[in-house]
Amino acid sequence: MRPETLLAGLPRLVRVADETRWRGQCSVAAALVVAAFWACTWLLGEPVRPDRTALAAAASAVPPLVAGTLGGARRVRRTLLGAVRPPRSTLHETLAASRDRRMRLASVVLTGIVALLLFDHFTGGGGVMAGLVAGLLAGLGASDWVESHRWESAERERETRIFVIVRPDALSPRLAPQEVYETPRPGAGRERRHEPSPFDLEI
Repeated sequence: MRPETLLAGLPRLVRVADETRWRGQCSVAAALVVAAFWACTWLLGEPVRPDRTALAAAASAVPPLVAGTLGGARRVRRTLLGAVRPPRSTLHETLAASRDRRMRLASVVLTGIVALLLFDHFTGGGGVMAGLVAGLLAGLGASDWVESHRWESAERERETRIFVIVRPDALSPRLAPQEVYETPRPGAGRERRHEPSPFDLEI
């Protein structure tokens, strides 16, 4: 068996802050696209129900946003209590592999969104499904975006890099990681006594 085949089957490490930030940005962007689609439908005179759509958006956005805002900091602190060094049988995900995995995840999510919007159109939902989808994505995206800043703050405080494992056949890590791994931040342990002083003269 070739070494590349063995490496391809190993679990991959991805930085939690980067993954949650990307997931939050994509969710918010998708919510804006769905909202723009609904607005275009309304401007074109299609039968839509603005009041029910707005209520559906609020009902689906508030729970994930409140849960992520109120319990996010506590969840991050609790998760960091069990942080350990990465297992030896793992490798860091490359940029190419990360780009491919995220593109596949985005295609699956977008296909699901289109299917839901088509279902709403053919069943005469009046755009309510668009409100549900946009609200849910906006709530989850904002929650992930805020959580990514918490992970970055934890990295700065602990002077480490925090990772989570993604299985080879998975499209994304868990929404709420149960176990994270730490490595020293590059340059964090560097001694400064051999660095030149700002008062040294160049001779």
